[in-house]
Amino acid sequence: MKKMLFILVSMLCLLLSAGCGSDKQAAQAPATDKILRVATSPASPPFELYLKEQNKFTGFDIDLINDVAKKMGYDKVEFVNTPFDELLPGLNHKKYDIAMNNFSKTKARSIDYAASDSYAKAAFSIVAKKGSNLKADIDSMNGRKVAIKKGASAERVAKSFPGSIIVEYPENASALHAVETGEADYAICGNLTTAYYMTHTDDDNCLQVVGHSERQDDLVVYAEKGNEELIKKFNAALSDYKKSGEYKRLIKFYFGDIEKQS
Repeated sequence: MKKMLFILVSMLCLLLSAGCGSDKQAAQAPATDKILRVATSPASPPFELYLKEQNKFTGFDIDLINDVAKKMGYDKVEFVNTPFDELLPGLNHKKYDIAMNNFSKTKARSIDYAASDSYAKAAFSIVAKKGSNLKADIDSMNGRKVAIKKGASAERVAKSFPGSIIVEYPENASALHAVETGEADYAICGNLTTAYYMTHTDDDNCLQVVGHSERQDDLVVYAEKGNEELIKKFNAALSDYKKSGEYKRLIKFYFGDIEKQS
């Protein structure tokens, strides 16, 4: 009887020790990182850019979402390199949580997807060469070459100047460079892109902003329709981020003093 009791007690101790060991291992096991999956098409500097040699995403949007995600409680942002025309449709297939690519907020997009608050304002700058005495009006631009990025919304602005000759370039940088070299008389690009170019690329300081589009677009991130809770968290974190002063430093780093360049 005593032998049987000893065996039962021993078995009970083994079970208890095994249970304690499992609890200890569970306590020591690292918690799974909370990851925010963000899709972007990294070919739009200074907003998004992929550095292949470093296997790194960089740019204004990239830095901003990394900072805001921390305030949302995420440990890490995982970027999903996605063709531009697949970014928003991928949300409905749950391929990622957020799509971010300096998207303008539009009524059509907001019907199909959940839009955040604005994280930046973007208008279009009309740029000419310093000393050219060119103005941004219909008479001055009539018969003049206007450089724009192919497929960009800048075409809408260019067409508001009847008689101007629209010349398309593959990138905003090449459109602005065309004004520097005299290939074009004007360039029309997003004001933040223009500010970045003039701060980081226009070494000869030969460009000047001669006008702006009247309309300003809100730049937003999108999530799947119905995932308003995620957007609500993003908006709250973004609001805190803007109040902290980090946002202004980020703007200045990428775009310089926009007001002085206007």
